[in-house]
Amino acid sequence: MFKKRIWFGIILSVIFLVFSISGFTEYYKYTQESGANFYVGTDDKSDALEDTNEVRQILDDLGNLLGHSKRDDLYPKNGTTGGYLGRLNYGVDASKPAVPVVNDMYLATDTVKVYRCFVAGNWVQVYPGTIENNVIKIGDFPAGYNVIINDASGIIQQGTNTNTQIADAVTYSHIHNTDTTMNLANALTNDHSYSGLEDSQLVGESVVFGQLLYFNWTDKEWKIAKADVATTMPGLRIALESKNDGQACKMLVMGYIRDDSAFEFTGSMVYASATTGTMTSTAPSTTGQQVQRVGVAKSADILFFDPSIDVGEI
Repeated sequence: MFKKRIWFGIILSVIFLVFSISGFTEYYKYTQESGANFYVGTDDKSDALEDTNEVRQILDDLGNLLGHSKRDDLYPKNGTTGGYLGRLNYGVDASKPAVPVVNDMYLATDTVKVYRCFVAGNWVQVYPGTIENNVIKIGDFPAGYNVIINDASGIIQQGTNTNTQIADAVTYSHIHNTDTTMNLANALTNDHSYSGLEDSQLVGESVVFGQLLYFNWTDKEWKIAKADVATTMPGLRIALESKNDGQACKMLVMGYIRDDSAFEFTGSMVYASATTGTMTSTAPSTTGQQVQRVGVAKSADILFFDPSIDVGEI
């Protein structure tokens, strides 16, 4: 009887030991795994969770980059179609997707522009920004060249002195060489043409192109000069357009002027004439007339107007 109890104790001890070992080595099902028969040991459970979640995080990041993921509702559940590299798209500017999704980005290969979608369906150019905030230069600019702004891109680029605005400002209005000079010479191939320094002032009576004008101090207006009336001298401007009393009129201060009908010069020196508003190559010779040189004739109908402020009376 005693021996039986000893053996019974031994058997119980073995059973307890087996159950203890079995409990230690018992497998646990990984709760986040939906598949069948996925088990890990107790000591490995923490590592398994960490490793699996790391892989899933990588998949999430990749799916977010691609614009879709199998772990969310954006990816077709049947897996027959995929997403696209929307946020990394590139190509010709005009070929960017017409209807972008939020956070899509597009790099244009034919320009320097970069776009991003902040609101579904709309691209926003994020680079370059407005010209006020971004100044961009392409290439090296050789000395002596002008710069222009590209209308399409807003980029500052190298220009030449043949660009329209530059030509008007530099070639015609002002010529700069070793020394700064003012070029008044002009072919004047057309009637009623001129080249030189202009002014714009009020006239005190009706005037027409080519008439010599004096300044009336009383009215503070310009009126027509006449060499046989001392109070209408000296003539210091030539009307460059037809205007009425009280109107502003363009006037030549100094320079070349052509008038095929009014000018009939026969010599180089030109004087104010006793005929209202005209100029002549014949110096006044009648007593009481005023003598004023107003310029030099280049031809019968072209005058270089450079009036003297000195007047002599016959």
